[in-house]
Amino acid sequence: MSKLEQSVKAHTAHIAANAILPEDIDYKNAERHIPFFKMIDSTTTSIVVVTDYYKHNYYYYSENLDKAFGFHNKISLMDHNWFRRRFHPEDHIINLAAVKALEFITQQPIEERKNYKFTFEFRVLNDENKYIRLIVQNFILELDNNGKVWIDMKLFDISPIQDINKPGVAVFSNKITREVIFTMEGQKESSENISNREKQVLGMIAEGLRSKEIAEQLFISVNTVNNHRKNLMDKLGVSNSSEAVSLAKSLGLI
Repeated sequence: MSKLEQSVKAHTAHIAANAILPEDIDYKNAERHIPFFKMIDSTTTSIVVVTDYYKHNYYYYSENLDKAFGFHNKISLMDHNWFRRRFHPEDHIINLAAVKALEFITQQPIEERKNYKFTFEFRVLNDENKYIRLIVQNFILELDNNGKVWIDMKLFDISPIQDINKPGVAVFSNKITREVIFTMEGQKESSENISNREKQVLGMIAEGLRSKEIAEQLFISVNTVNNHRKNLMDKLGVSNSSEAVSLAKSLGLI
């Protein structure tokens, strides 16, 4: 399992452990925010995405989300894990930072839990098979009757610096006092450490060649080819050769 998949699993487990019951929420409280969402849509370039942690989908999102970011299948967007799995493998720390932020919030007095803000910048693969860099500001809007996070709002913006090689970063802070609680930054792994031979093998995998065929063309053993495959997946933080090829293409390695 890749680091990204592990981080998605950790986030899913946290949400499941803090499940919200229907008797602890009132959708009238959520509905009162809709004019605010529409006002942001009409007056800013930010994309509004509002998460409902009871239904595990999006309560509201901007109509121009697909045009702005290149996500054409809005049905897929209803699946949080689908979106989180589109993160750049090196940006798995965003999911881990989200879990850390939620754990911190649950330790605070209920009346203070809406005071916190989670800001993160990361890379995500859109439906055009292209990584784009986004900046997101995440605010808590509604808690359930037990103080669990129920509704939150994320404001998405295209980063002005589209450096696809720069790792993601997350900052969790108190929006009232402006105190920074913690920061997490991804480490640039893998891609710069891929050898010329590994790039050569990766290119041949992309052409559809099997390990035996690659071994014959490069005059090396099948075992050596398979070791190159394993090293490539480890360095790129992916779980199979297809993901390695897709990521390598988006990064311009092949």
